[in-house]
Amino acid sequence: MRLGDQAAILTLSRLASFGLMLASPLFLVHLIPIEDFGRYREFVLYASLLQSFGSFAIPDSLLYFIPLHPESQWRMVRQTVVLTAACSCLVLGGLWAVDAVMSGGLVGAYLVPLALYAFFVINLDFWEWLLIAIRRPKVVMIYTAARLALRMIVAVGAAALTRSFIVIIWSLVVLEGLRFLASAVVWRKLDRSASEPPVIGGYRNQLRFCVPMGVTMLLALIRRNLATLAVARLLGPVALARYSIGKYGEPIVATVRNSLSSVVLPEMVRREGSVKEDRSDHSLALWKRATAICALLMFPIVPPVVRYAEPLIATLFGEEYRAGAIVMQLYMLVLIRECFDFSPALRAKGTTAPLVYSTLAGLVAAAIVLLPLIAYAGIAGAMMSFAIGSFVEAIWLAVTMMALYRVSAGNLLPWMSIIKVAFATTLAATVLVPSLWTDVLGVAGIVPASCCYAVVYALIVWVLRVPESAVLLEWVRKRVPASARLLS
Repeated sequence: MRLGDQAAILTLSRLASFGLMLASPLFLVHLIPIEDFGRYREFVLYASLLQSFGSFAIPDSLLYFIPLHPESQWRMVRQTVVLTAACSCLVLGGLWAVDAVMSGGLVGAYLVPLALYAFFVINLDFWEWLLIAIRRPKVVMIYTAARLALRMIVAVGAAALTRSFIVIIWSLVVLEGLRFLASAVVWRKLDRSASEPPVIGGYRNQLRFCVPMGVTMLLALIRRNLATLAVARLLGPVALARYSIGKYGEPIVATVRNSLSSVVLPEMVRREGSVKEDRSDHSLALWKRATAICALLMFPIVPPVVRYAEPLIATLFGEEYRAGAIVMQLYMLVLIRECFDFSPALRAKGTTAPLVYSTLAGLVAAAIVLLPLIAYAGIAGAMMSFAIGSFVEAIWLAVTMMALYRVSAGNLLPWMSIIKVAFATTLAATVLVPSLWTDVLGVAGIVPASCCYAVVYALIVWVLRVPESAVLLEWVRKRVPASARLLS
C-alpha cells in the first residue's frame, strides 16, 4: 500500500475514532453536573499520565524495530510486552507507595480504580503500533474505532443510567479489563516468536532506544498537562471542566499530526537504512512534504475557531462552559506549532536524546510563567503558558535538526509552501469577519460561513499553486472511481 494511502486511512480512522471520543463530552456535560464532569476529567487526566509513565514509549518503538527487523516481528512484540509489563508494575507500585506516604493525598479515592484502569490500558496494547509498522492501516481503523466506540457507549450509558461519575469510572475499568483478556488470547494464538531468528542486542537495544524516547514522552506529557494539573489543584473542578472543554479539539490536532508522523517514520527508517546510497536527503524531503501537508490541512482550522469559539461552546456544551472559549482560541497558537513535528526526522536517524532536552526546555519555560499567568488570567493564563512551552520546544528541535541533517534554516522547512498556505488562510478569513452570518441565521450561520471560507481557501491555494495541494488532488483523483467522475 502506498504511503499516501496509509497516511489517509490512518488519519481517517483516528479522526473517526476521536470523533467518537469527542462525542462523549457532548453527552456527559448534559448528564452530570459540571462539578462531577470536572472530577471525571481529573480521573482521565491522572489515567493518561499513568498510561504514559507505565508504557514509557515502549510500544511506540515497534515503529522503528519492526522495519529494522522484519523477520523477527513477533520477537519484538514479545520483548515489548515483557518490558511494558515490568515498567507498568514499577510505576503502579510507586503510585501506591507515594499515595500511602502522603496518607491518600496524591490521588485520594481514585487510587484503586485508577491503578486497575491504568494496568489494563497499558498492558497488551501494542496492536496499533504493530499494525502500522507492518502496513495494515485498515485493520487499525477497525480496531481503534471499535475500542473507542465501546468506551463511549459504556461511559455515556453509565452516566445516563446512574448520573454518577464514580459508576462511569468503574464501568470503564471493567471494559478495559475485558479488552486486556481478549488481547491476551489473540496474542497467544498469533505469536510466532519461537520460530523467528533472535534479534542481536535484544532487550538492550530496545531499552537504549526507548529510554530517551520514554523520558521525552514523559516530559512532553508533563509539559502538556502541567497547566491542566495546576488548574485542577488551584482553581477547582469547575475551572477544570471549562479548561477541558476549551482544549476540546486537541485530539483532532494530534490525530492529523501523529497519523502522518506514524506513517512517515517507518518509511524514513527504511530509506535511511539503504546500503546502496545515502538517502538522508530523500528521507528529509519526505518529512518536509509531510510537514507541508500537515500545515495545508491544519492552518485553515484556526480562523473559524477563533471567530466562533464562544457561540459554539455555549450551544454545544451550555452557558456554564462559555468561559472555556478563550482557552480554545488561545489553543490555536499550539495548533500552528503542532504542524511542525520534528520527532520522526530525529528518530529516523536513531537520535532521540535531543528530544529529551527540547521537551525539558519547553517544560521549564512553561513552568516559569505558569503561576504568574494563572494568577493574572486564570484558565486563559494556563493555556498561554502551555503555548509558550510548545514554541520553546519547537525552536530547540529546529536548531538540533539543522545540525543533524546539516541544513540551513532556509532549507529545513518547506518555507514557500508554508508561506502560501498562511497567506491563503489569512486572506480567506476575511469571509468570516462580517457578523451578517450569525446576525441573520443565528448560530446556524456558522455552517454556511465556514463552508464559504473553506471554498475560498481552496481556491486561493489552487491559484497559488501550492505543490502539496497538487499531490493531494492527484491522490484523490486516482482513487475516485471513474464512474463517479463521469457522473460529476
